Amino acid sequence: MKTVKSLLTILLLCFTPAAGFAAPQEIREVHYQMGTFLELTLWHSEAHAAKQIIREAVQEVHRLEEILSNFDADSAVSRFNQKAGKGRTRLPVDLYNLLRMARGYGAVTGGYFDVTVGPLVELWRETLSVGHLPDRETLTHARRKVSFEKLKLYDGGEAELLLPGMKIDLGGIGKGYAVDRIAERFKAAGVSSALINFGGSSIYGVGVPPGEKGWEVGIQGTDGRLRGVMRLRDAALSTSSSMGHSWTVGGKRYGHLIDPKNGIPVTELRMATVIAPSATVAEALTKPLIVIGGNALPMAERLPKTEAVVISEQGPVIFSNGFRSKAAWREVPAS
Repeated sequence: MKTVKSLLTILLLCFTPAAGFAAPQEIREVHYQMGTFLELTLWHSEAHAAKQIIREAVQEVHRLEEILSNFDADSAVSRFNQKAGKGRTRLPVDLYNLLRMARGYGAVTGGYFDVTVGPLVELWRETLSVGHLPDRETLTHARRKVSFEKLKLYDGGEAELLLPGMKIDLGGIGKGYAVDRIAERFKAAGVSSALINFGGSSIYGVGVPPGEKGWEVGIQGTDGRLRGVMRLRDAALSTSSSMGHSWTVGGKRYGHLIDPKNGIPVTELRMATVIAPSATVAEALTKPLIVIGGNALPMAERLPKTEAVVISEQGPVIFSNGFRSKAAWREVPAS
């Protein structure tokens, strides 16, 4: 028969917290990666472990930048561009996988998202920055080099750009891909509550913050005013603006996003936000929404668990059918 003293010992063992137990605390770090700020927020019971998880995530983004950067002449994508028109070449796994996804988005959007838009991006950046427009012949020549269908992928990790002068530009999805890789790492490490914010334009919410129903994210209008607040839970969000970078030539403003169909930059002021299971998908779909506006919403609605909203300088806010319910959208009244 157990004594009273031994029973008290058993009860104490059962109800005393285990050694090292601590309530989750918020750990947040900001790092500069891919030309912008990467903010990582984790709720974790061990600060040292959380910081190690963040450190490894940042190292992964740095590794991806060395593969995907268009601004690094030694990156894998730059070397691939240099081999355009020269046959097949073997690619790093991440670049091959991202190009495979990009081709799929090209098909889904009818070519309004096109990862081979590089020649047009380069042409317009060079001409607008010195205050003039490209001549018609030069523009036509650049347009001929743009077609996701001329990006060929083969089994075994090989790919080729069929025409000399073709160029991959991953500026439209590179950050989204990096966000997805971070989210995968967080989940594999047992993180159940985290927010990945890459430059404010590509975001992923893992789980929810303690005591909340989701990660609250504000959506701005074209005037910079907060238009609404939404919740993100185990999903990604991407926001793009037609005038994130812009140039004014001859009294007309030209944005940094280019219509791959006609080769002309967007001139209308427009914002687009997409929520999707993948940050790569969300980032890719914002581009046709910026280029052609609300008419592109069916592209998002055809994909599972994907919704979108388009905010133009003029006219009403246009939502896909399920955006407001999925995002728990709350309109912010004008002050």
